[in-house]
Amino acid sequence: MLTIPSIWLALGMLLAAPAKDKEVTRWKVSTESVVEILGSTNVNEFECKSISYQGQDYLLETFYPDRNQVEWTGEIVLSSGNFDCFNKLMTRDFYQTVKGDEHPEIRVRFLDLVRENRNSSHETLSGNVEITLAGVSRRFPITCGLISSKNGKAVLNGVQTVTFSEFQIDPPVKFFGTVKVQNAISVQFGLVLEEA
Repeated sequence: MLTIPSIWLALGMLLAAPAKDKEVTRWKVSTESVVEILGSTNVNEFECKSISYQGQDYLLETFYPDRNQVEWTGEIVLSSGNFDCFNKLMTRDFYQTVKGDEHPEIRVRFLDLVRENRNSSHETLSGNVEITLAGVSRRFPITCGLISSKNGKAVLNGVQTVTFSEFQIDPPVKFFGTVKVQNAISVQFGLVLEEA
């Protein structure tokens, strides 16, 4: 027969039991990943795509059992000189605009993406991202899509609209002011992830 003190002792032992540790999965960002910067001028649209990404970055997927929550964090680092705008003059202008000589890296850091609809093949992650461009870092709220496959791969995709002025950059003006780049640009990504 259990006495009241033994019930309190048993309850105390249950409550004092250590919580299950978080579970962390590392995902390598594959060289197949794509990051593009899209914008427009008063004349046409442009696209600058990161080429020759080396795939040295990792994202972490952390499951917190006590909160029943999954959170993604991590950073990708891109070379300012590895963006191709598919036009030699535009590519050069892009490099100068992002001050590639002074700031050779463009960084995208995922701070706290929380998975909203777990155990679905098309999941949604919402949280914050920090983009560093021309040496200036800015934080933005973001919603991303996560598509998982059965072969240990996943694709994290999303888009974030920013402005040059948020990064203390004047939008380029060319040909004596006849061609003006609009202030708003979109950073679009499709990160191919491989479970490490």
